[in-house]
Amino acid sequence: MPRFGQTAVARNKVKRRLRDLARTELLPGMPALDLVIRAFPSAYDASYNTLRAAVQHAGRQLPCGSQEDAT
Repeated sequence: MPRFGQTAVARNKVKRRLRDLARTELLPGMPALDLVIRAFPSAYDASYNTLRAAVQHAGRQLPCGSQEDAT
């Protein structure tokens, strides 16, 4: 039985996408910090642009800095 109801390929795809989005969308405008992103099951069916919008929205809600603060 697949772990978390998803294959390893699907889990790794979501992990790679979220890691890339965090690196390109969140981290440039933030101070040095440890960041944990937890994917909901709906992330497996989401497009890259949908994940990007969700990561950007989450970044705006962080108190330590956001994309708007960096500009």
